[in-house]
Amino acid sequence: MKNIFIAVFTASLLFACNNNKQAPQSSTVNPTDYKRLYEKSMDFKDYPTAIMAIQMMLLEDSTLTAYQDSLPELYAATNNIEACSKTIDVTLSRHPKEEKFLQVKALVQQETGDYTGVFTTYSLLYETTKKLSYLYQIGTLHFSAGKLDEASKTVDLILTKAEASKDSLDIFVNEQQKQKVPILAAALNFRGYIYAQQRNLSEAKVYFEAAIKVFPDFVMAQRNLQQLMSAGKKK
Repeated sequence: MKNIFIAVFTASLLFACNNNKQAPQSSTVNPTDYKRLYEKSMDFKDYPTAIMAIQMMLLEDSTLTAYQDSLPELYAATNNIEACSKTIDVTLSRHPKEEKFLQVKALVQQETGDYTGVFTTYSLLYETTKKLSYLYQIGTLHFSAGKLDEASKTVDLILTKAEASKDSLDIFVNEQQKQKVPILAAALNFRGYIYAQQRNLSEAKVYFEAAIKVFPDFVMAQRNLQQLMSAGKKK
């Protein structure tokens, strides 16, 4: 019996030693694999997977700031506003005047209701780029806040510069569709709309018509003029 016990004990010991020798080695994934995954995910517009790939790359190498700077736009594309807000601040600490990153910052501020912040961001964008489309956004912020006098001043400033500008901006035709409009036509329409809100309908008509003359396919200006004329007929 004793011999059998010794034989079993010896076999168990040898089995344990053999298992120790064959235990799998810990392995690390090659960062190149995550880069390939990121590139493939971006090709497919699979943004959640692209985000995961970047985060894994950053765990391996935190100096890959070019990839880290891609995160805010990717989080914005997936409607993860909280993550977008945190990552855009990190990115802007490295690129404080980079237009595309400031645009993302403005988006976050609008989504979170930080209207003081978005006003500051659009002001910086205009100061940095001199694009009238950002000045237009400032005008709409004044208008939304009920500051019609400030909105009027902003639009008048745009109109003094717009004829020599090639700027354009997207204006929504409906909830799903946008139309690219020359900044001059957009500003004329905006000025007409402000006049309409102030009940100065004759001046509003002049500016709506001027906007359509600059850009005959301007759907929003056509609608505004039509509504104005309809309101006039009812009277």
